[in-house]
Amino acid sequence: MNQGTPRLAVLATAVVIGAAGLAGCATGPVDRRALCTGFDKLGSELMSANGLFDNAVFASAGDLADLADRYQGGGLSADATALERISDADATNGFELERATSGTAKVCGHPLGLGTTSYAETGSGSTQANGGYGSYGGYGYSPPTESVTSTAPEPPTSSSPTTPAGDEVSARATLQQQVDTDRTQVETLADKWVPQLSSKNHGLVAHGTTYDYRAIWADFTATRQAYPSALLLWSGDYTSYTKGDFWVTVANQSFPTGAAANAWCVAEHLDADHCFAKLVSHTHGPRGSTLPR
Repeated sequence: MNQGTPRLAVLATAVVIGAAGLAGCATGPVDRRALCTGFDKLGSELMSANGLFDNAVFASAGDLADLADRYQGGGLSADATALERISDADATNGFELERATSGTAKVCGHPLGLGTTSYAETGSGSTQANGGYGSYGGYGYSPPTESVTSTAPEPPTSSSPTTPAGDEVSARATLQQQVDTDRTQVETLADKWVPQLSSKNHGLVAHGTTYDYRAIWADFTATRQAYPSALLLWSGDYTSYTKGDFWVTVANQSFPTGAAANAWCVAEHLDADHCFAKLVSHTHGPRGSTLPR
């Protein structure tokens, strides 16, 4: 018995040293491939969560925080800090995760959860990847406003594929299909105040991104990851919008007053750029139909 104790002690020491050695391997810089592998993993967890985030999402957020902090290209400290905060939190949502990975999304070339990273690296290794949705670096949420620079859009069509392909025609048709699908439910919100979560049109330039139909669809699907009941409407169908050429995402919530709709935004911890009260109506004009926060 006495002779067994030293062997156990030696074994335990070896295990500790081995564990320390393994931990030491995870302290050096990481390249784009390692970073984006972690990014794509978190995106996969986000897409499969359907708004109900389990431990896998928080664990992946913590792993990506570590990778972002050690990324050899630098510049991702803000992502690392935000992701670490999320990994230690009790709850999160798609908006928080998208904002927390905005820098990483630029490096990997696609929004969180939409597409996968291409590893055909050139130069510094910051090659963008379209992930099947086109290349649009600098992806991020922008204020849901109608007063932004845009090009003359085309009216929506009635074509309706089930999923957007990598071309503009299919993405535009998918947006229209979503509007058609959501129309009945949107009509139940008519002449009521709703929280507006996003508003994009073709050619809109915001936060370094020029929105094409693929990017607009990506914006909607990212919003719906956070709020699965969110609805898409075409502003041209309603008289309460100043411009009739925007794809608008609203929460499936109605309120008797704009103040009550804005209170919902506050309760959801959404800032004034990403949530404000809007009256959806076929008869009310644009004046007085928006209540900024």
